[in-house]
Amino acid sequence: MIRSHQTINDGDLADLDIPALLREGLPHDPRVFAEGAIAAAILLDRHEIPPRSVTFLAEICRRGGVDYAAKLPEPLPTPESAELAKAWLQAATEVQWRDNFEGGNTMARWLDAVALLLNARQSRSN
Repeated sequence: MIRSHQTINDGDLADLDIPALLREGLPHDPRVFAEGAIAAAILLDRHEIPPRSVTFLAEICRRGGVDYAAKLPEPLPTPESAELAKAWLQAATEVQWRDNFEGGNTMARWLDAVALLLNARQSRSN
């Protein structure tokens, strides 16, 4: 059996348009969900953002909804990472969610995946 797969490096993933992936693939396309989470973890790792900050943002989405989280002035600790998160959250608000509760949970699960991948990347480099 011949398997074909595409290898994507960190640079290619970091260049992905994460807001577009979120608008197009969240929550129904697992491949887009995963690629976007990996790309987000790469970008946040470059800014040395602790995974717990992303987990905290996930909890805000889970409890307050995406619309609430998108209005936060600094969703992540540095100006650069905050701008990334704002773009992601804004993209999530543009998706036609079934309801706000499900939308918050879906975005929270995605952010939890980002935090998990970020933790793995940072643990590997220590």
